[in-house]
Amino acid sequence: MPEKITIFVAVWTIIMLFVSGDYGLEIFIILIFIGLLIAKELTDRFTTLQIKRRMNIFILIFLLFFITAVGRKIIDFVSMN
Repeated sequence: MPEKITIFVAVWTIIMLFVSGDYGLEIFIILIFIGLLIAKELTDRFTTLQIKRRMNIFILIFLLFFITAVGRKIIDFVSMN
């Protein structure tokens, strides 16, 4: 099962690279974050506790990127007014 999760995340990342092309790194990272959340939810009952912990580490890392991106957008929006 871990191999299938890895393949899904790798394929998702490549697809999102092409989809987010001109929109920037922030959108690309957020889309990867969404893919990780989807993979975690779909494989939750089939994975071991160790794999769940590893996935949680990656999810937390991308969550920090997501929070940073949203924070920047909020600061940009507030500073415009």
